[in-house]
Amino acid sequence: MLENPFTYGNPISDPQRFIGRRRELDQVYSRLLNAEAESSSIVGERRIGKTSLLHHLMHPDVQSKYGIQSGRYIFIYIDLQMIDPKTTPSRLAQRLLGQLAKQCPDPDIQHMIDDIRQSDEIDNFMLSDLFDAIDSKSFHVVFLLDEFDNITGNPNFGADFFYGLRSLAIQHNLTLVTSSRSELIELTHSEEIRSSPFFNIFANINVRLFTPAEAQELLDRSLAGSGVAFTPAEHDLVFSLAGTHPFFLQAACYFLYSSYQQGMQPADRRSYTRKMYMAESASHLANYWRDSSDSQKIVLTTLAFLERKDQARQHNFGLQDLRQLYDRSEQTLTHLEKRGLLVQSANGYRLFGTALSDWIISEITDTMSDDLSYDDWLKSNQGTMERLSREARTQITDILPKISAKYRDLLIEWVSDPKNLISVAALIKTTLFAAA
Repeated sequence: MLENPFTYGNPISDPQRFIGRRRELDQVYSRLLNAEAESSSIVGERRIGKTSLLHHLMHPDVQSKYGIQSGRYIFIYIDLQMIDPKTTPSRLAQRLLGQLAKQCPDPDIQHMIDDIRQSDEIDNFMLSDLFDAIDSKSFHVVFLLDEFDNITGNPNFGADFFYGLRSLAIQHNLTLVTSSRSELIELTHSEEIRSSPFFNIFANINVRLFTPAEAQELLDRSLAGSGVAFTPAEHDLVFSLAGTHPFFLQAACYFLYSSYQQGMQPADRRSYTRKMYMAESASHLANYWRDSSDSQKIVLTTLAFLERKDQARQHNFGLQDLRQLYDRSEQTLTHLEKRGLLVQSANGYRLFGTALSDWIISEITDTMSDDLSYDDWLKSNQGTMERLSREARTQITDILPKISAKYRDLLIEWVSDPKNLISVAALIKTTLFAAA
Protein backbone atom coordinates (compact mmCIF):
# COMPACT_ATOMS: atom_id res chain seq x y z
CA MET A 1 0.00 0.00 0.00
CA LEU A 2 1.31 3.45 -0.94
CA GLU A 3 1.87 6.30 1.49
CA ASN A 4 -1.22 8.33 2.29
CA PRO A 5 -2.19 10.28 -0.86
CA PHE A 6 -4.40 12.72 1.07
CA THR A 7 -2.84 15.80 2.67
CA TYR A 8 -4.51 18.62 4.55
CA GLY A 9 -1.84 20.64 6.35
CA ASN A 10 0.11 22.43 3.62
CA PRO A 11 -1.00 24.11 0.38
CA ILE A 12 -1.07 22.07 -2.81
CA SER A 13 2.13 22.80 -4.75
CA ASP A 14 2.10 20.04 -7.40
CA PRO A 15 -0.14 21.06 -10.34
CA GLN A 16 -0.92 17.37 -10.91
CA ARG A 17 -2.68 17.30 -7.54
CA PHE A 18 -4.53 20.58 -8.00
CA ILE A 19 -8.28 20.16 -8.45
CA GLY A 20 -10.81 22.52 -10.01
CA ARG A 21 -10.78 26.33 -9.65
CA ARG A 22 -10.94 26.77 -13.41
CA ARG A 23 -13.30 29.75 -13.13
CA GLU A 24 -11.01 31.52 -10.67
CA LEU A 25 -7.91 30.83 -12.76
CA ASP A 26 -9.61 32.09 -15.90
CA GLN A 27 -10.67 35.30 -14.16
CA VAL A 28 -7.23 36.10 -12.74
CA TYR A 29 -5.37 35.40 -15.97
CA SER A 30 -7.98 37.17 -18.08
CA ARG A 31 -7.49 40.34 -16.05
CA LEU A 32 -3.73 39.98 -16.00
CA LEU A 33 -3.50 39.56 -19.76
CA ASN A 34 -5.97 42.23 -20.82
CA ALA A 35 -4.86 45.62 -22.13
CA GLU A 36 -4.79 47.18 -18.64
CA ALA A 37 -3.15 44.20 -16.86
CA GLU A 38 -5.70 44.49 -14.07
CA SER A 39 -5.40 43.30 -10.48
CA SER A 40 -7.51 40.69 -8.65
CA SER A 41 -8.54 40.06 -5.06
CA ILE A 42 -9.06 36.40 -4.15
CA VAL A 43 -11.52 36.15 -1.27
CA GLY A 44 -12.32 33.07 0.78
CA GLU A 45 -12.47 31.57 4.25
CA ARG A 46 -9.56 30.00 6.06
CA ARG A 47 -8.57 26.63 4.60
CA ILE A 48 -10.70 27.01 1.48
CA GLY A 49 -7.64 26.82 -0.81
CA LYS A 50 -6.56 30.43 -1.47
CA THR A 51 -2.84 29.75 -0.95
CA SER A 52 -2.98 26.65 -3.15
CA LEU A 53 -4.58 28.76 -5.85
CA LEU A 54 -1.82 31.39 -5.62
CA HIS A 55 0.87 28.71 -5.86
CA HIS A 56 -0.91 27.21 -8.86
CA LEU A 57 -1.07 30.60 -10.57
CA MET A 58 2.70 30.98 -10.44
CA HIS A 59 3.62 27.49 -11.63
CA PRO A 60 5.40 27.61 -15.04
CA ASP A 61 3.29 24.80 -16.52
CA VAL A 62 0.07 26.62 -15.63
CA GLN A 63 1.37 29.95 -16.91
CA SER A 64 2.31 28.30 -20.21
CA LYS A 65 -1.26 27.04 -20.68
CA TYR A 66 -2.53 30.60 -20.38
CA GLY A 67 0.02 32.02 -22.81
CA ILE A 68 2.27 33.70 -20.26
CA GLN A 69 5.54 34.58 -22.00
CA SER A 70 8.45 32.92 -20.22
CA GLY A 71 11.03 35.47 -19.10
CA ARG A 72 8.79 38.49 -19.48
CA TYR A 73 6.49 37.96 -16.48
CA ILE A 74 8.02 37.82 -13.01
CA PHE A 75 5.75 36.30 -10.35
CA ILE A 76 6.64 37.08 -6.74
CA TYR A 77 4.79 35.27 -3.92
CA ILE A 78 4.85 36.71 -0.39
CA ASP A 79 3.14 35.18 2.63
CA LEU A 80 2.00 38.19 4.67
CA GLN A 81 1.28 36.12 7.76
CA MET A 82 4.79 37.20 8.76
CA ILE A 83 3.55 40.79 9.10
CA ASP A 84 3.42 41.86 12.73
CA PRO A 85 2.37 45.12 14.46
CA LYS A 86 5.93 46.47 14.12
CA THR A 87 6.24 45.90 10.36
CA THR A 88 6.47 49.08 8.29
CA PRO A 89 5.81 49.71 4.59
CA SER A 90 9.53 50.20 4.08
CA ARG A 91 10.28 46.81 5.65
CA LEU A 92 7.72 45.16 3.39
CA ALA A 93 9.24 46.89 0.36
CA GLN A 94 12.64 45.52 1.37
CA ARG A 95 11.22 42.02 1.34
CA LEU A 96 9.40 42.40 -1.98
CA LEU A 97 12.41 43.96 -3.69
CA GLY A 98 14.70 41.27 -2.33
CA GLN A 99 12.53 38.59 -3.92
CA LEU A 100 12.28 40.59 -7.14
CA ALA A 101 16.07 40.92 -7.38
CA LYS A 102 16.43 37.13 -7.06
CA GLN A 103 14.02 36.42 -9.90
CA CYS A 104 14.68 39.27 -12.32
CA PRO A 105 17.25 38.13 -14.92
CA ASP A 106 18.38 41.67 -15.82
CA PRO A 107 21.61 42.79 -14.06
CA ASP A 108 20.78 46.50 -14.42
CA ILE A 109 17.50 46.02 -12.57
CA GLN A 110 19.23 43.91 -9.93
CA HIS A 111 21.83 46.63 -9.32
CA MET A 112 19.12 49.28 -9.10
CA ILE A 113 17.23 47.20 -6.54
CA ASP A 114 20.41 46.68 -4.52
CA ASP A 115 20.96 50.46 -4.40
CA ILE A 116 17.39 51.11 -3.27
CA ARG A 117 17.62 48.50 -0.55
CA GLN A 118 20.60 50.29 0.95
CA SER A 119 18.28 53.14 1.97
CA ASP A 120 16.86 53.27 5.48
CA GLU A 121 13.49 54.35 4.07
CA ILE A 122 12.12 53.29 0.69
CA ASP A 123 9.67 55.88 -0.62
CA ASN A 124 7.22 55.91 -3.52
CA PHE A 125 9.54 57.95 -5.75
CA MET A 126 12.26 55.28 -5.52
CA LEU A 127 9.74 52.59 -6.40
CA SER A 128 8.35 54.59 -9.30
CA ASP A 129 11.85 55.07 -10.73
CA LEU A 130 12.48 51.34 -10.38
CA PHE A 131 9.30 50.45 -12.23
CA ASP A 132 10.15 52.96 -14.96
CA ALA A 133 13.26 50.87 -15.53
CA ILE A 134 11.27 47.62 -15.38
CA ASP A 135 8.84 49.01 -17.95
CA SER A 136 11.66 50.04 -20.26
CA LYS A 137 12.95 46.44 -20.22
CA SER A 138 9.44 45.10 -21.05
CA PHE A 139 9.20 43.05 -17.86
CA HIS A 140 5.88 42.65 -16.07
CA VAL A 141 5.83 42.05 -12.30
CA VAL A 142 3.01 40.16 -10.59
CA PHE A 143 2.94 40.37 -6.80
CA LEU A 144 0.98 37.49 -5.22
CA LEU A 145 0.21 38.85 -1.76
CA ASP A 146 -1.20 36.11 0.45
CA GLU A 147 -3.15 37.05 3.62
CA PHE A 148 -3.34 40.70 2.54
CA ASP A 149 -5.75 41.42 5.39
CA ASN A 150 -2.65 41.58 7.60
CA ILE A 151 -1.78 44.76 5.68
CA THR A 152 -5.20 46.39 5.53
CA GLY A 153 -5.64 45.87 9.27
CA ASN A 154 -2.19 47.15 10.24
CA PRO A 155 -2.18 50.83 11.39
CA ASN A 156 1.44 51.22 10.20
CA PHE A 157 0.14 51.06 6.64
CA GLY A 158 -1.62 54.37 6.14
CA ALA A 159 -3.43 55.93 3.21
CA ASP A 160 -0.15 57.03 1.59
CA PHE A 161 0.94 53.38 1.28
CA PHE A 162 -2.27 52.39 -0.53
CA TYR A 163 -2.19 55.46 -2.79
CA GLY A 164 1.41 54.67 -3.71
CA LEU A 165 0.71 50.99 -4.41
CA ARG A 166 -2.30 51.91 -6.53
CA SER A 167 -0.22 54.37 -8.54
CA LEU A 168 2.42 51.72 -9.25
CA ALA A 169 -0.24 49.22 -10.36
CA ILE A 170 -2.03 51.56 -12.75
CA GLN A 171 1.00 53.46 -14.11
CA HIS A 172 3.47 50.61 -14.54
CA ASN A 173 3.85 46.96 -15.50
CA LEU A 174 2.67 45.75 -12.10
CA THR A 175 -0.32 43.55 -11.32
CA LEU A 176 -1.43 42.69 -7.80
CA VAL A 177 -3.16 39.46 -6.84
CA THR A 178 -4.13 39.46 -3.18
CA SER A 179 -5.82 36.89 -0.98
CA SER A 180 -7.90 37.63 2.10
CA ARG A 181 -10.70 36.16 4.19
CA SER A 182 -13.09 39.00 3.35
CA GLU A 183 -13.28 41.70 0.74
CA LEU A 184 -10.36 44.07 1.32
CA ILE A 185 -12.47 47.14 1.92
CA GLU A 186 -14.22 45.36 4.81
CA LEU A 187 -10.90 44.75 6.57
CA THR A 188 -9.43 48.25 6.67
CA HIS A 189 -8.42 49.81 9.97
CA SER A 190 -9.64 53.35 9.25
CA GLU A 191 -12.33 55.23 7.36
CA GLU A 192 -9.67 57.16 5.47
CA ILE A 193 -8.29 53.96 3.97
CA ARG A 194 -11.77 52.55 3.39
CA SER A 195 -12.52 55.50 1.12
CA SER A 196 -9.23 55.11 -0.77
CA PRO A 197 -9.47 54.52 -4.55
CA PHE A 198 -6.93 51.70 -4.04
CA PHE A 199 -9.72 49.15 -3.73
CA ASN A 200 -11.27 50.15 -7.05
CA ILE A 201 -8.48 48.48 -9.03
CA PHE A 202 -9.47 44.98 -7.89
CA ALA A 203 -12.11 42.52 -9.00
CA ASN A 204 -13.23 40.29 -6.13
CA ILE A 205 -12.98 36.59 -6.97
CA ASN A 206 -14.67 34.38 -4.39
CA VAL A 207 -13.19 30.94 -3.67
CA ARG A 208 -15.96 28.65 -2.48
CA LEU A 209 -16.60 24.96 -1.90
CA PHE A 210 -15.75 22.37 -4.53
CA THR A 211 -18.54 21.27 -6.82
CA PRO A 212 -19.64 17.65 -6.24
CA ALA A 213 -17.79 16.66 -9.42
CA GLU A 214 -14.57 18.31 -8.22
CA ALA A 215 -14.87 16.67 -4.82
CA GLN A 216 -15.33 13.27 -6.45
CA GLU A 217 -12.34 13.95 -8.69
CA LEU A 218 -10.26 14.59 -5.58
CA LEU A 219 -11.09 11.12 -4.25
CA ASP A 220 -10.71 9.34 -7.57
CA ARG A 221 -7.42 10.94 -8.50
CA SER A 222 -5.92 10.48 -5.03
CA LEU A 223 -6.88 6.82 -4.75
CA ALA A 224 -5.83 5.89 -8.29
CA GLY A 225 -3.07 3.29 -8.12
CA SER A 226 -3.08 3.19 -4.32
CA GLY A 227 -4.63 -0.28 -4.00
CA VAL A 228 -7.40 1.16 -1.80
CA ALA A 229 -11.03 1.64 -2.80
CA PHE A 230 -13.39 3.22 -0.27
CA THR A 231 -16.62 1.29 0.21
CA PRO A 232 -19.96 3.00 -0.55
CA ALA A 233 -20.57 3.39 3.20
CA GLU A 234 -17.14 5.00 3.65
CA HIS A 235 -17.70 7.24 0.66
CA ASP A 236 -20.97 8.42 2.19
CA LEU A 237 -19.27 8.95 5.56
CA VAL A 238 -16.53 11.32 4.35
CA PHE A 239 -18.97 13.34 2.25
CA SER A 240 -21.41 13.52 5.15
CA LEU A 241 -18.75 14.75 7.57
CA ALA A 242 -16.90 17.14 5.28
CA GLY A 243 -19.17 17.87 2.34
CA THR A 244 -17.26 19.26 -0.61
CA HIS A 245 -14.99 21.52 1.44
CA PRO A 246 -11.47 20.82 0.05
CA PHE A 247 -9.60 20.99 3.37
CA PHE A 248 -12.09 19.03 5.45
CA LEU A 249 -12.62 16.44 2.72
CA GLN A 250 -8.87 15.88 2.50
CA ALA A 251 -8.72 15.48 6.29
CA ALA A 252 -11.59 12.99 6.45
CA CYS A 253 -10.10 10.95 3.60
CA TYR A 254 -6.65 11.09 5.22
CA PHE A 255 -7.93 9.43 8.37
CA LEU A 256 -9.98 6.89 6.45
CA TYR A 257 -6.97 5.93 4.33
CA SER A 258 -4.87 5.74 7.50
CA SER A 259 -7.34 3.22 8.92
CA TYR A 260 -6.71 1.04 5.87
CA GLN A 261 -2.96 1.33 6.45
CA GLN A 262 -3.50 0.09 10.00
CA GLY A 263 -5.44 -2.93 8.79
CA MET A 264 -8.69 -2.07 10.58
CA GLN A 265 -11.98 -3.80 9.93
CA PRO A 266 -14.82 -1.85 8.21
CA ALA A 267 -16.73 -0.85 11.36
CA ASP A 268 -13.51 0.17 13.10
CA ARG A 269 -12.42 2.17 10.06
CA ARG A 270 -15.59 4.27 10.15
CA SER A 271 -15.42 4.75 13.90
CA TYR A 272 -11.74 5.75 13.74
CA THR A 273 -12.34 8.16 10.86
CA ARG A 274 -15.19 9.92 12.61
CA LYS A 275 -13.32 10.20 15.91
CA MET A 276 -10.06 11.50 14.42
CA TYR A 277 -11.81 13.84 12.01
CA MET A 278 -13.94 15.45 14.72
CA ALA A 279 -10.86 16.02 16.87
CA GLU A 280 -8.89 17.54 13.97
CA SER A 281 -11.69 19.74 12.66
CA ALA A 282 -12.82 21.18 16.01
CA SER A 283 -10.32 24.07 16.20
CA HIS A 284 -11.00 25.08 12.59
CA LEU A 285 -14.76 25.03 13.11
CA ALA A 286 -14.26 27.11 16.26
CA ASN A 287 -12.40 29.71 14.20
CA TYR A 288 -15.27 29.91 11.70
CA TRP A 289 -17.72 30.31 14.56
CA ARG A 290 -15.64 32.96 16.29
CA ASP A 291 -15.40 34.98 13.06
CA SER A 292 -19.18 34.91 12.59
CA SER A 293 -21.46 37.81 13.48
CA ASP A 294 -24.41 37.23 15.81
CA SER A 295 -26.81 37.07 12.87
CA GLN A 296 -24.58 34.48 11.17
CA LYS A 297 -24.40 32.45 14.38
CA ILE A 298 -28.19 32.46 14.61
CA VAL A 299 -28.59 31.21 11.03
CA LEU A 300 -25.88 28.57 11.54
CA THR A 301 -27.57 27.44 14.75
CA THR A 302 -30.96 27.37 13.02
CA LEU A 303 -29.60 25.05 10.34
CA ALA A 304 -27.79 22.92 12.93
CA PHE A 305 -31.02 22.32 14.87
CA LEU A 306 -33.00 21.68 11.70
CA GLU A 307 -30.45 19.12 10.57
CA ARG A 308 -30.38 17.46 13.98
CA LYS A 309 -34.17 17.22 13.89
CA ASP A 310 -33.94 15.64 10.43
CA GLN A 311 -32.37 12.40 11.61
CA ALA A 312 -31.82 11.12 8.08
CA ARG A 313 -29.99 14.38 7.26
CA GLN A 314 -31.20 14.19 3.69
CA HIS A 315 -33.11 17.46 3.38
CA ASN A 316 -32.18 21.01 2.50
CA PHE A 317 -34.14 23.83 4.08
CA GLY A 318 -35.78 26.53 2.02
CA LEU A 319 -35.75 30.26 2.61
CA GLN A 320 -39.32 30.16 3.88
CA ASP A 321 -38.37 27.52 6.48
CA LEU A 322 -35.54 29.72 7.69
CA ARG A 323 -37.56 32.95 7.72
CA GLN A 324 -40.06 31.34 10.08
CA LEU A 325 -37.18 30.75 12.48
CA TYR A 326 -35.18 33.93 11.87
CA ASP A 327 -36.76 36.81 10.01
CA ARG A 328 -33.40 38.21 8.80
CA SER A 329 -32.11 34.95 7.34
CA GLU A 330 -32.06 36.00 3.69
CA GLN A 331 -29.47 38.75 3.99
CA THR A 332 -27.21 36.49 6.08
CA LEU A 333 -27.38 33.39 3.90
CA THR A 334 -25.48 35.06 1.06
CA HIS A 335 -22.52 35.84 3.32
CA LEU A 336 -22.44 32.32 4.75
CA GLU A 337 -22.58 30.77 1.29
CA LYS A 338 -19.67 32.96 0.15
CA ARG A 339 -17.72 31.82 3.20
CA GLY A 340 -18.34 28.19 2.25
CA LEU A 341 -20.11 27.39 5.51
CA LEU A 342 -23.30 26.28 3.85
CA VAL A 343 -24.39 24.76 0.57
CA GLN A 344 -27.15 26.22 -1.57
CA SER A 345 -29.13 24.16 -4.03
CA ALA A 346 -32.45 24.45 -5.82
CA ASN A 347 -34.03 22.78 -2.78
CA GLY A 348 -32.61 25.19 -0.21
CA TYR A 349 -29.69 25.32 2.20
CA ARG A 350 -27.75 23.12 4.58
CA LEU A 351 -24.42 23.33 6.41
CA PHE A 352 -21.43 22.10 4.41
CA GLY A 353 -20.96 19.02 6.59
CA THR A 354 -22.61 17.24 9.50
CA ALA A 355 -19.52 17.80 11.62
CA LEU A 356 -20.29 21.53 11.65
CA SER A 357 -23.87 21.05 12.83
CA ASP A 358 -22.75 18.59 15.51
CA TRP A 359 -20.03 20.99 16.66
CA ILE A 360 -22.41 23.96 16.88
CA ILE A 361 -24.97 22.13 18.99
CA SER A 362 -22.24 20.76 21.24
CA GLU A 363 -20.78 24.24 21.62
CA ILE A 364 -23.96 26.09 22.52
CA THR A 365 -25.16 23.39 24.92
CA ASP A 366 -21.84 23.02 26.79
CA THR A 367 -23.08 24.08 30.22
CA MET A 368 -20.32 22.11 31.95
CA SER A 369 -17.86 24.93 31.28
CA ASP A 370 -20.09 27.62 32.82
CA ASP A 371 -18.63 29.50 35.78
CA LEU A 372 -22.04 30.18 37.36
CA SER A 373 -24.95 27.89 38.09
CA TYR A 374 -28.09 28.68 36.12
CA ASP A 375 -29.79 30.15 39.20
CA ASP A 376 -26.83 32.45 39.86
CA TRP A 377 -26.75 33.47 36.19
CA LEU A 378 -30.47 34.24 36.33
CA LYS A 379 -29.98 36.51 39.34
CA SER A 380 -27.21 38.38 37.56
CA ASN A 381 -29.17 38.81 34.33
CA GLN A 382 -32.59 40.00 35.43
CA GLY A 383 -32.29 43.02 33.14
CA THR A 384 -31.65 40.78 30.16
CA MET A 385 -34.67 38.63 30.96
CA GLU A 386 -36.88 41.69 31.35
CA ARG A 387 -36.26 42.52 27.70
CA LEU A 388 -38.48 39.58 26.84
CA SER A 389 -42.24 39.48 26.80
CA ARG A 390 -44.02 37.29 29.33
CA GLU A 391 -44.81 34.79 26.58
CA ALA A 392 -41.16 34.67 25.50
CA ARG A 393 -39.98 34.03 29.06
CA THR A 394 -42.54 31.22 29.34
CA GLN A 395 -41.43 29.65 26.07
CA ILE A 396 -37.71 29.57 26.92
CA THR A 397 -37.90 28.74 30.63
CA ASP A 398 -37.08 25.09 29.93
CA ILE A 399 -34.54 25.92 27.24
CA LEU A 400 -32.20 28.42 28.88
CA PRO A 401 -30.72 26.03 31.48
CA LYS A 402 -29.64 23.74 28.62
CA ILE A 403 -27.82 26.55 26.81
CA SER A 404 -24.27 27.58 27.72
CA ALA A 405 -24.18 30.86 29.63
CA LYS A 406 -22.11 32.57 26.93
CA TYR A 407 -24.88 31.97 24.36
CA ARG A 408 -27.96 32.78 26.42
CA ASP A 409 -27.87 36.42 25.31
CA LEU A 410 -27.76 35.22 21.72
CA LEU A 411 -30.80 33.01 22.28
CA ILE A 412 -32.65 35.86 23.96
CA GLU A 413 -31.89 38.15 21.02
CA TRP A 414 -33.12 35.43 18.68
CA VAL A 415 -36.48 34.86 20.38
CA SER A 416 -37.08 38.54 21.17
CA ASP A 417 -38.74 38.84 17.75
CA PRO A 418 -42.34 37.66 18.31
CA LYS A 419 -42.55 36.50 14.67
CA ASN A 420 -39.95 33.82 15.41
CA LEU A 421 -40.62 33.01 19.06
CA ILE A 422 -43.00 30.04 18.87
CA SER A 423 -41.25 28.27 15.99
CA VAL A 424 -37.77 28.75 17.49
CA ALA A 425 -38.82 27.48 20.91
CA ALA A 426 -40.55 24.47 19.39
CA LEU A 427 -37.52 23.57 17.25
CA ILE A 428 -35.05 23.80 20.12
CA LYS A 429 -37.26 21.92 22.56
CA THR A 430 -37.95 19.16 20.06
CA THR A 431 -34.25 18.74 19.36
CA LEU A 432 -32.81 19.07 22.86
CA PHE A 433 -35.45 17.10 24.70
CA ALA A 434 -35.46 14.36 22.06
CA ALA A 435 -31.67 14.06 22.50
CA ALA A 436 -32.11 13.81 26.25
